[in-house]
Amino acid sequence: MDYNRTVIPSGKILMIAVVTMLCFTFSPKAAYMTLGDSVMDNGADMTPERTANPDTTTHFINKILLIGDSMTGWMAERLNAYGDINGFEVATVVWDGSTISKWTQQSQALERIIGEVHPDAIIVSLGMNEMFEQKPDIKLKEPVDNLVKSFDSIPYLWIGPPEWPGHQEGVEFNEWMKKELGDNRYFDSFSISLPRQSASNPHPSREGIERWIDRVVEWIPGNSTLSFQSLYKPDAGVISRGKTFIYKRMKENLQ
Repeated sequence: MDYNRTVIPSGKILMIAVVTMLCFTFSPKAAYMTLGDSVMDNGADMTPERTANPDTTTHFINKILLIGDSMTGWMAERLNAYGDINGFEVATVVWDGSTISKWTQQSQALERIIGEVHPDAIIVSLGMNEMFEQKPDIKLKEPVDNLVKSFDSIPYLWIGPPEWPGHQEGVEFNEWMKKELGDNRYFDSFSISLPRQSASNPHPSREGIERWIDRVVEWIPGNSTLSFQSLYKPDAGVISRGKTFIYKRMKENLQ
């Protein structure tokens, strides 16, 4: 016989087991344990690690339709340079001398173009030829509303015109557009200083267009409704033309 071994009678073993089960069964902690409760093992937190489910609902933009007046061509080429290194493409329709009203008068042609391009987002560059309007709420509300209606449910961004050199008019137009479209759908370019093609020319130079688009792209994340997977900046002077580039002269129609 080993006198160093302690022998516990079988009756006591049964009693200890029953008491242990009863304590666990009626423990408030055991009764109301949830996933959020911490389980302690020798002082260590054994709570199962929670892993956040990845957000798979975000739809990143793969194709942009950029429409507008004579400013639009170089803008599209700089924006497409962003697309080349960030995974999206820019389709462009340039209509020289066009106004918001002219685009709404050609709404069927615009809707046809949208159907052919299948853009994930639309960017508009219009307003230079209307920015002197002192009562935009009266003269421009219907054309703006009709143009936006043509986009249906496609997310859009409207890039407002920069200041016209030598003129102070334009504040009323830009303020009204921001109010009408919302701050997250209207980029106010009025106060941006841009190099121009000449002292009195409203059209920015190549350098000015590049600076302008760079400012717009910097603004988009956190301020607009557009979602891009990335927006890395291309090198200075880099431009690129997308596969779809439509140019219309002032007297032509979109048809």
